[in-house]
Amino acid sequence: MKRILAFFIFLFLGHYAISQVVISGKIADQADDGPLTNASVVLLNQDSIMKYFVRADENGKFQIKSVAPGSYILLVSYPKFEVYSQKITIEDKNLDLESILISSQANLIEEVIVRQKLPITLKGDTIEYDAGSFETEKNAKLEDLLRRLPGLTVSADGAITAQGKSVSKVLIDGEEFFGYDPKIAIRNVRADAVDKVQVYERKSEQSELTGIDDGVRLQTVNVVLKEEAREGIFGNLEALYGTDNLYAGNLFAAKFNRTERIGVTANTNNMGASGREGNLRMNNQIQGEPVFTSVGANYENQFFDRKLNVNANYNLNDNSNRNERESFNKQIQSNGEVRETTRSSRSMSNNQSHGVRSQFRIRIDSTQNMEVRINAGLSRQESGNSSNNFTRGEEGNDINSFISDQNTKTNSNSNDIRINYRKRLNKKGASLNVHVSNDYSQSDSENRTDEQTTTFVDSIQTNINQRRLGDNFSNNFSTEANFGNRLSEQINYSLGYSFSNSNRKNFLDAFDLDANGSPSDLDLNYSQRQHDFSTNQGINATMNFNHELLNINVSNKTLYKNQNLEDTYRDVDLSRSFWDNSFNMDINYRLSTRKNLRVSYQNSNTIPSFEQLQPTQPRRNELFIPIGNPDLERATNNNFRLNYNTISLLRGTNLNLNGDIGFVVNPIINQLQIDRETNVTRSSYVNISDRSTWRASVNGNFNKPMFNKQVQFNIFSSLNYQNSFSFIENSESGSFELNNLQNTNGNIGVGLNEQNSKGFDFEVNARIGVNNQLNSLRSDLNYTNMTGSSAGYIKYFFPWKFQATTNVNYSYEGPTKLYPQSIHQFYANVELSKKLLKNESLVASVKAFDIFNTFNNVNRSISDTDFTESRQLILTQYILVGLKWDFNKNLGKKND
Repeated sequence: MKRILAFFIFLFLGHYAISQVVISGKIADQADDGPLTNASVVLLNQDSIMKYFVRADENGKFQIKSVAPGSYILLVSYPKFEVYSQKITIEDKNLDLESILISSQANLIEEVIVRQKLPITLKGDTIEYDAGSFETEKNAKLEDLLRRLPGLTVSADGAITAQGKSVSKVLIDGEEFFGYDPKIAIRNVRADAVDKVQVYERKSEQSELTGIDDGVRLQTVNVVLKEEAREGIFGNLEALYGTDNLYAGNLFAAKFNRTERIGVTANTNNMGASGREGNLRMNNQIQGEPVFTSVGANYENQFFDRKLNVNANYNLNDNSNRNERESFNKQIQSNGEVRETTRSSRSMSNNQSHGVRSQFRIRIDSTQNMEVRINAGLSRQESGNSSNNFTRGEEGNDINSFISDQNTKTNSNSNDIRINYRKRLNKKGASLNVHVSNDYSQSDSENRTDEQTTTFVDSIQTNINQRRLGDNFSNNFSTEANFGNRLSEQINYSLGYSFSNSNRKNFLDAFDLDANGSPSDLDLNYSQRQHDFSTNQGINATMNFNHELLNINVSNKTLYKNQNLEDTYRDVDLSRSFWDNSFNMDINYRLSTRKNLRVSYQNSNTIPSFEQLQPTQPRRNELFIPIGNPDLERATNNNFRLNYNTISLLRGTNLNLNGDIGFVVNPIINQLQIDRETNVTRSSYVNISDRSTWRASVNGNFNKPMFNKQVQFNIFSSLNYQNSFSFIENSESGSFELNNLQNTNGNIGVGLNEQNSKGFDFEVNARIGVNNQLNSLRSDLNYTNMTGSSAGYIKYFFPWKFQATTNVNYSYEGPTKLYPQSIHQFYANVELSKKLLKNESLVASVKAFDIFNTFNNVNRSISDTDFTESRQLILTQYILVGLKWDFNKNLGKKND
């Protein structure tokens, strides 16, 4: 810590601040001096890398603020007008360019303008794809376009991966569209309305609000619409009906009008809540008997000369499901014995929820802006679950049985408000950032529990018949104030103070029921009256070094925490005060205009929760008793990340490598004390000071166009390692044995993608992998097995607008010592469709899923000491008949 403070002080004293200037002007038509509204104004450095970008207002005027002195190239563009360029030199004073007159292409009679669009360009850290260079079908959606872009993949359920990293944000012209479900945008926005697709990393939402870098980077896709696509009406309507009385109906409609965007969505079906009903690419198994309905709306607009930006969403969900499941769990216990628990269960659920998300961005004046976010939710849930569990020893002896029947009703509501205020204090770069937030949630529940536990060794049967009433409350308030300033052209810093408090109540009263079903005595074993109150105060510091080739970000946050907890039912009164620190560093180095290297490091602590510390806690059932450990200490987390990316614009190749390694010092691990005769588990947590848990991963992918750039070739690979621990008591010696579980898995695969919407499109891939597991308590159960998968998606284009599509999937999971049977998974889906109407906006289809009825309904999962194989109620083979209508008025269409 002393070294970090010394580093900051050295930087403060070793640099001096310089001012930054404002460039202003007006963009007008040379013919009549009329303003060109929304013209693009770009400032490039001498390496043609974009540094600043703005748009002209309704009067054609523009301002580029906080421009560092130096030499630049000014570019001005407007649809159907010539591109204007001018070299300018910025000194330590504002620059007024007055009127910039550009000519319409219609007036350039004697000039011949030759333009070559590059499919992929680099602009700083941003990879930009020209959408017009990638052909799509008529009426295709943004999702189809993204699948054609090198370096991007879109899974069947709509999850996007870019340069090997999962994409967490999809923006339309820099704004969220249907913020509660970002996949709505890629499934419904038309591909022919897209001008460019930009891929870059942005800071976390918390960092952007507070101004304090937490080291988190989010892979983001921003879709830039064509100028003519910013005004119009578009959407789609789909209806599906099939065997087993399956049905689905989907509606999406949107209206864009320059700054205003309105969208509505509705869905109802009895096929699940994925929003992808009838999608041939998906593994469309229908789990249980679901019924789902949702309605959503999105509104975005700008008011008061674009000083106020409003973005609001509303979502209603109503879903229910009935399911049946059976599982076979094998657990390594004391003395290395393996016990198997057979479980069969039936469940039902019924949930209704309302959600509102809103964001208001206010530009007070040229030096001040404020952002306000208000979210709220309201929900009601009903659930029922009945299960029958039977446990046997490794030698086949009966140990216990557990029968449970539970019904729960829960009502909950929540709201949160966040306010972020920014003020530029002077032209030298000094600024003030104030952040205030408050999160509130409340819920009440009523649970009816009927449980019967039998231990066969002593033939004891225990019955629990209770009515449990819960009341939970939480309110969290936080505020931060940060002062930022510039030491030099390359170096800036910020210093801040933060304060937060949290007030939580968790009340649960468990009443035994008499013979008439009426509440009688309060059972304190299953009850709690817990109150948790904490206060945090902290200081934070951030230092940024920005250069054209090198960017370094260092941040540190130190908190003093005061925490208190009491449970009056157990006479528990705990309090503690301590210091906590987190440190982040991020280094981004541009090796060249097409090569980039990023290295980051994070250091933080895992603080034991009061639930882990509390000596006595409410029980879950008669077979599981949680026990707290008041002596539990914090664990220290260290994480390193490395990313290397290179792209060749001429060859169209892309290479991306990611590495991640993390270790935890003094880790908090689970400690299990399992009664050998009754199988009752007592669970607590302890530190292991002489060991560290590890995890490491490396993955990479390489893309290259082939066959005259008609086919995209992709090779990908990954290697993962995890080392974890748990304590299990040896029932004979009374001591605890440390179980060390090590998992290693590696994969390598290739893929080919050709989609030009002519003849036939295809997307095929194959992967092979190996898993290795080492378990210290039962080394005879260690295993190495093979895994693999392959998938093919082929679409044939026939005359008269007929199309035939097939999707085939196969996967393999090899046997293990506990599960000697391999899992083979194969299914095939087919579709025949025909485009109707002159504009091909109406599509009729027949889809058949799992046509050979070969879907394997087996799942396996592994944890430190548990191995589980399960099956559930599922429907995979069915037929759907569908009709889908795409409507579009003006969006993406140029006016003559």
